[in-house]
Amino acid sequence: MENTPLSHDGVIIKLVASDEALQNAVEALQQHNVLALDLEFDQNRFTYGFNLCLIQITDGCGTCYVIDPFTIHDLQPFFHLLENPSITKIIHHSNNDIMLLSKLGCQIKGVLDTDVAAKLLNYERSSLATVLKEDFDIEIDKSQQSSNWNKRPLTAEQLRYAAIDVIYLHRIKDHLLAGLQEKGRLSWLEEENHLLEQITYAEAENPHMKLKEAFRLNLYQQFILKKLYEFRDKMARSFNKPAAYVIGNEALVELAKNTDIDLHEWLHHTKGIHGGLKKTGSEKQLKDAIAEAKREAAVQDISHDYPENRWQRPLRTSETEQRKEALTHVQKRIMEKYGEFTSRLIINQNLIMEYSQTGRLRCSKKYAADIVSETAEELGITLSGQV
Repeated sequence: MENTPLSHDGVIIKLVASDEALQNAVEALQQHNVLALDLEFDQNRFTYGFNLCLIQITDGCGTCYVIDPFTIHDLQPFFHLLENPSITKIIHHSNNDIMLLSKLGCQIKGVLDTDVAAKLLNYERSSLATVLKEDFDIEIDKSQQSSNWNKRPLTAEQLRYAAIDVIYLHRIKDHLLAGLQEKGRLSWLEEENHLLEQITYAEAENPHMKLKEAFRLNLYQQFILKKLYEFRDKMARSFNKPAAYVIGNEALVELAKNTDIDLHEWLHHTKGIHGGLKKTGSEKQLKDAIAEAKREAAVQDISHDYPENRWQRPLRTSETEQRKEALTHVQKRIMEKYGEFTSRLIINQNLIMEYSQTGRLRCSKKYAADIVSETAEELGITLSGQV
C-alpha cells in the first residue's frame, strides 16, 4: 500500500514502508522546525512485550507520513531526527511513547506535550478527541481505537485513523500555547516537557510482587512465584503472547501457594491456561521449573515465615497530623487559585503524605515548589524541610 493516495481534511497521508522511503521522509521532515508525532504500539495486549507497531509524523504543512517499522530494517535515521533538540515534537500524552522510544534506544528531545498543556489550562478532560471536539468542534472517528496494529496489511481506515492522531496537533498546540501565554504559564509547560524528556525505559524490579495477592504469600511461596513468573515470561516470549495469556495472574499465584498438585489436572482444569502450555513438552518444562525452584529454595534455605511489616500503616502523631493539615490547606488554596486539574500537577496526595511522615517537602518541579511556597506564605503557614 506504499504511496496509496489517501488524504484527510486536506492532508496527504503517505505510507512509508521501505528504508529508501524513510530516508526521503526524514530529509523532508528535517526541513521543518515543528513536527507532530504519535506511535501505535502493542503492550502485552495481542503479543508478547512492549512493541512498536506504527509511527505517525506530520510537518503541519499538508503531509503526514505513516511509517511501518515492520518493513524497515533501520530506524536510526528517523531516531536521529527525534533526538535533534532544535526540532520541536508535538505529542499528545507522551509518556508511553517516550518510554517505548527509550526502550528502542532513542532518547527524544524537543518534546511539547499538548495533553500536559491542556491540564495546565485546567481542562477536566484532556484527551485528543475531547480537545478537538470542545475547542474546534471536530469529531474524530475512534472505531479503529482497538485495532490490532500488529496485523498486516494495514487497511485504509487504519492509516487514516493513525494519521488523524497527529494532523491536528499543530493547530491544538498553537491554541493551547496562546492560552498558557495569556495566563503566564508557558514556563510551567517548558519545565514539564523537560521532565518528560528524562523518562527512560527500565524493567520493573520484582514484577512478580506486583501480582494481586502476592504480598500475602510467605517468603518460600514468594521465591517460588518469582521462578514461576520467569518461566511464564520465557514461555510467553516463545508463544509471542502476553504473559497473562499463558498463565493467568491469579492462577500463577495459586500455583505458587500449592505446587504439590497434580500438574496435568491443574493445567487442564484451570481457567486462563494457554493451549500451548498443555502440550506434553511444555508440561514437562513447567514440572522441571517447579522442581528446580524447590531445589534452589532448599539450597538457599528459604524460610516459610511471612515477611515482617508486609504492610505498615503510616505513622500518626500530633506532629504528622499537623504537617498533613498544613499542606492540605495549601493544596485547597492552590485548587481555588489555579483549578482542580491544574493543581494536580502542582501538589498531590503523595507529596502531602511524604511531607506529613518525614517533614521533608520534595517538589521536583521548580514552578510547583514556588507556588507551594508562595501559597503557604500567603496563608501564614510555615513549611519545613523544602527540597
